[in-house]
Amino acid sequence: MSSHSQHRLQALDGLRAVSIAMVFFSHAGFGHIVPGGLGVTIFFFISGFIITKLMLSEWDTKGGINVRHFYVRRLFRLTPALLLFVAVSVTLMSLVGDVWTWTEPAAVFLYFANYYGIYSTFSGELIKQPLAITWSLAVEEHFYFVFPFLFMIFAGAPRRFLSAIVIILLMMLAWRSYLVYGIGLDHLPHYRIYTATDTRADSILYGVCLSLVMVRYPQLFARLNTWRGFATGAVIMLISLAIRDENFRESLRYSLQGMALFLMFATLVFSRNYFNSFLEWPPVVYVGRISYSLYLYHWLVIGVVAWYMPEASTLIRLLVVAVFSWLLSHLSYRYIEQRFQAMGRKLLS
Repeated sequence: MSSHSQHRLQALDGLRAVSIAMVFFSHAGFGHIVPGGLGVTIFFFISGFIITKLMLSEWDTKGGINVRHFYVRRLFRLTPALLLFVAVSVTLMSLVGDVWTWTEPAAVFLYFANYYGIYSTFSGELIKQPLAITWSLAVEEHFYFVFPFLFMIFAGAPRRFLSAIVIILLMMLAWRSYLVYGIGLDHLPHYRIYTATDTRADSILYGVCLSLVMVRYPQLFARLNTWRGFATGAVIMLISLAIRDENFRESLRYSLQGMALFLMFATLVFSRNYFNSFLEWPPVVYVGRISYSLYLYHWLVIGVVAWYMPEASTLIRLLVVAVFSWLLSHLSYRYIEQRFQAMGRKLLS
C-alpha cells in the first residue's frame, strides 16, 4: 500500500459520502427534506481542512511549501475527470437536441462557471444543464488561487494566521449581510449568494481554521473533541436548518454551519464512536472516494433520465439514476481519477 493510502483518513471519505448523499437526494427530488446545500458546505469544509493539514505538514518537514507542486497536484486531481465529464455532457446534450455554446465549456475549464451561471445562462432546456454543477469547483479554485500565498505569509505565525482567518470570516459575513439587508434579495440575481465565491468561500476557510487549530494548538483541539463540543455544534446546525427565513438563509446560515462543523468535526472524524464507525464502514468510504465523479455525473444522469423516462414513477427513476450515476462515477474514479493521480505523484517524485 502506498504512503498516500496509509495516511488517508477513512472517516473523511465517509464524511464525503454523507455530503454527496445529501446533494444526490436533494437533486433527485427530495430537496424539501434533504439539505443538499449543506452537503456542498461540508465538501468545502473538508477541502479546506485537508489541504491546510497537508500544507502544514510540508511546511514543518521542508520549511516551506512548493506552490508549483500544489497546482500540479490539483491539475492531475481534478482536470482529467472533468475533461471526460464535459465531453460526455456536451455529446448527450447534442444527441437530445440541446443547444450549447463553447462559452459553457470555457466557463468550466477557466473556472468562472459560478459567475457565468449567475450573470448569464447555461443553455440546456431538454435536459438539465449538466455543466452548471461545476459552480462549486470554481469557488474552490478561486480560493486556492489565493490561499497558498496567504499561507506562506502567515504559516510561521499561527496566532496571526488565526486572527487573519477570523477577520476574513467576519468580513464575508458582513458582506453577505449587506447584500441581503442592504441591497435586498429581490434586487440580486438568482443564486447570487449561494454560488458566488465572495459569499461562499468562507465555508472552506472554516476548515482551514480547524486544521490550523489541530496542528498548532492540539490542547485546544482536544477540548473541541468532546461530546459537549459536538452537542453544541449539533444544536447550532439544527438551528441553521430549522430557520426558513430566506434572509437568514442567505446571510447567517453559512456562518452558523461553518461554526457547527468546526465544533462537530473532531468527534465525527477523530474519535471512536458510532458516528465514526459508520463513516469508516467500507461501503461508505467507497462512496466517499468516488464522490468527486459522483458529484459531476449525478446531475447529468438526473437530466437524461427525466428526458427519456418522463412517465416513470419516482422510485423507478431514482433507482435508474442511482445505478447509472454509480456506474459512470465508478468508471471515472477507477480509470481516470486513480490513474492520473498516480501519474501526477510519479511526475512530482
